[in-house]
Amino acid sequence: MAGAWVFPGGAVDDTDAGSDAGSVVQSTDDGLARWRAAALRELVEETGIWLTVDGEQVTNQRPNGVAVFGAAPSPLNGERLRYFANWITPAPLPIRFDTRFFATEVSRHVEALVDGQELIDAAWTDPVDALERADAGDWLLAFPTRSTLQVFSGHDSVIELLAALTDPGEIEAVQPRLVVENDAVRILLPADPGFDAAADGEHDPDLLARAMAVAEAGGTIPAEMRLA
Repeated sequence: MAGAWVFPGGAVDDTDAGSDAGSVVQSTDDGLARWRAAALRELVEETGIWLTVDGEQVTNQRPNGVAVFGAAPSPLNGERLRYFANWITPAPLPIRFDTRFFATEVSRHVEALVDGQELIDAAWTDPVDALERADAGDWLLAFPTRSTLQVFSGHDSVIELLAALTDPGEIEAVQPRLVVENDAVRILLPADPGFDAAADGEHDPDLLARAMAVAEAGGTIPAEMRLA
């Protein structure tokens, strides 16, 4: 997703479930320890922001991998992460992810460190403003990012949002489906008309070729399929 505005994130490493992570990550007993450790680690690697039991800190020290856990200024606080969503990439796409999404709150003064490598730009933004920028063509947003911002935009404050996410109940994985039409490639969610019918179309071996043909013809395609 080069060139897109996305939330900090990355892949879960084996070290995220290792003893080094376990010794410095304070977390809830919800079976998500390695995902929480990965989220805390990636936040440091990409933004320089440490979520610790002593509060959030920003440092120029941005180690990678297991070194993050060894360099933590104080125990990392996984309890500050509210798990709220699980997205799985549509089946036909060649690169796929099974992603957990977390939300957290930090102070207004906290600013991500833009290093020109992990991060080329950063911004705090109201969800409505981000969606308006995307609609205007100023920001490129991935489908899950846009959907998350739409949910967040229904809340008037961070406090209200986190309260709503405190006990979201059972979280089911969301796996959208692709539909290729004459001049557009669309992503459908389970509640969208045509979602069930799209299951058969995803088995079409020519689906991706037809999707790329739409792109080459200047049609509408999801941000995930754009080459940036």
